[in-house]
Amino acid sequence: MPRPVSLTTFAAFSAAALSLTGGLAAQNCYDAQHRCFTFGPAPESDVGKVDTQGALDLRSQKLSVEGDIRLRLRTGDTRTGYPYNGLADQQATRARVRLHYQATEKVKALAEFNFSETWAGSESYSDAMAGENFNGISQFYLDAEDMFGFGDHWRVGRSEYILGNGLVLGSCDYLQRPGTFTGVWFSRPIAGHDFELFMFDDYGPLQAAHDGVRYVGGTASINFGDCCGGMLGKIKPYYMAGTHDGDEVTSANETEDDQWLGIDGLGTLPGDIQWNAEWAQRFVDAGEDRMAWRATLTKKLGLCGGAFDSVSLQHTDAEGKMDVGNPADFNSAGLLHQYGGAWRSDMQTTQLGLRVLPGQEISIDVNLLAFDRRGGATQQGEYEADFIVGRKFASGVYASAGYGVDDDRRQVGYFQLTLNF
Repeated sequence: MPRPVSLTTFAAFSAAALSLTGGLAAQNCYDAQHRCFTFGPAPESDVGKVDTQGALDLRSQKLSVEGDIRLRLRTGDTRTGYPYNGLADQQATRARVRLHYQATEKVKALAEFNFSETWAGSESYSDAMAGENFNGISQFYLDAEDMFGFGDHWRVGRSEYILGNGLVLGSCDYLQRPGTFTGVWFSRPIAGHDFELFMFDDYGPLQAAHDGVRYVGGTASINFGDCCGGMLGKIKPYYMAGTHDGDEVTSANETEDDQWLGIDGLGTLPGDIQWNAEWAQRFVDAGEDRMAWRATLTKKLGLCGGAFDSVSLQHTDAEGKMDVGNPADFNSAGLLHQYGGAWRSDMQTTQLGLRVLPGQEISIDVNLLAFDRRGGATQQGEYEADFIVGRKFASGVYASAGYGVDDDRRQVGYFQLTLNF
């Protein structure tokens, strides 16, 4: 197999692509808002009060109901002699219902019910297990503001939680692995900045359970406002450590004594170029430490009446697995997902893409990637091209389709229908 592409070669390729297309923008599952939706819009959160007309007597001041229903189809193909570990076909449906209870002026609670099933002949993935439906509570917590009267904010129970922009902890709805954890989160603003302490148990996402591991740590969001002309908007440092605590802890779990230290930041450079960068170090107990970082530049274009929406260039580098077991980075290294994402392999990626909005509420995302895998692991594809097309219809249903192919003609296709309600 030829040697992996060098950054110089890829830069020349990128320049040629830019000259032909007018610009490209990376399409990654995670963005600076720490969310991984299902190749579609975020669920609506502004839901009105439910009028039960006396049929339901609530202690809460307000009940809001929302959720989503999704059909997801996946198929893979490859030439003989060029296998990859994402070959299996998968067809599944998922439905979730979230109940928001405003118990008092300062205290609210959330309960989320998750149902998942696979179709006949489908392979398993995450909480959609072949031949076994999942019916269960995926989130259930209380959220209290100013409970003790000093600006404190508490969240207690089983909740989604994102750490390090998904690099360490994440929730990927598209692969149907919600990153939910049972714990306590305490936060408080100080002088315009946000600070948080946490402790939680990780038992794996829904059905993908493993022995429980307990973690503690803290985060901060330092806001710089208009400092340096907006070039430095905010920085967000964090620290997390395994406690080797809990009745089910075993020496077989490789993260129970590890520690993580990281930081990410964002801002706006001259020319209205948005930047986002992050770095993390995993201190491995009785093993070799690992480091990862990512840097992204994004430019809004607005060319041809807004048809060419934005362009971005991204580079990632990781020295091995950074997360604690939840797939936090689907599509961070291509739709083929050959390397398990950018933060699970000893590899570098360089990515260039384009977001096109041709009208009729259609979005088209193109992503060109180059991979450089280090170490003794097999290099599966040096280049990849991904395409994602989406549209929200008047009915409220959002449809999207994705296609990825690499230089060895490994291929994968996705289709889904989603309704947020």
